[in-house]
Amino acid sequence: MHQLHPELTKAMSDLLAKMDLSLQESGYSGEAVKMYLAGGMAVHYHCGTRYTEDVDATFSRRLLLPYREMTVDYFQEDGSPSSIYLDPTYNDTFALLHPDYRETSVEWLGMGQEQSKLKLLVLTPLDLAVSKISRFSQQDREDILALAHHRYFTAEQLRAHAEEALEYYVGNTSWVHGSIHLICSEIA
Repeated sequence: MHQLHPELTKAMSDLLAKMDLSLQESGYSGEAVKMYLAGGMAVHYHCGTRYTEDVDATFSRRLLLPYREMTVDYFQEDGSPSSIYLDPTYNDTFALLHPDYRETSVEWLGMGQEQSKLKLLVLTPLDLAVSKISRFSQQDREDILALAHHRYFTAEQLRAHAEEALEYYVGNTSWVHGSIHLICSEIA
C-alpha cells in the first residue's frame, strides 16, 4: 500500500470502527464478517491516485446496518471538507468479476481492526480492473490505467482475466468485449 492521502485512509478506518460498533451493539458474536472492498477506495489502497466518497463493498454475511450513520467527515490534504459513506446500493451482481475475486483478495492491515468483527479485504489490482470494465465510465478507465501504470498487470493479463470472467456471464457481452479491446490497446 502507498502512503498518499493518509486522511482518506484514516476516514476509512473510522468508518470501519462505526461499522464494527454497530455489529457489536447488535450482539453479533460470530466470526469476523469479511468486507470485500472494490471501487475508488480499493484504487486508493493500491495507487493513491484519487479521492472517493462512496465505499463500494460486498460482505461474507448479509448485514443490516444503519446506513445513514455510516458516514465519516474529514478534511482532504488541501483542507477542503469531504466525507465517505458506505454505499448501500453497491452489489456485485452487475459488475464483471472473476469468480475467484473473494479468494484472491488481500487483507488491508494496519486499520486498527485486529479485534474487530470486520475483516477488510481489498480486490487485487487485476480483479479491480476487471470489475471496472463493465461500467467503463471515464473514471473507470482512468482507474484501470492508473493500476496498469503501477505495473500491477499487463494488457494481456487483463485481457485473459476479463475474458475468463466473461465465461460466467449471460447476456449480450459484445460491448464488454469492445471495452476489453479498447482498454487493453490503451495499456499496451
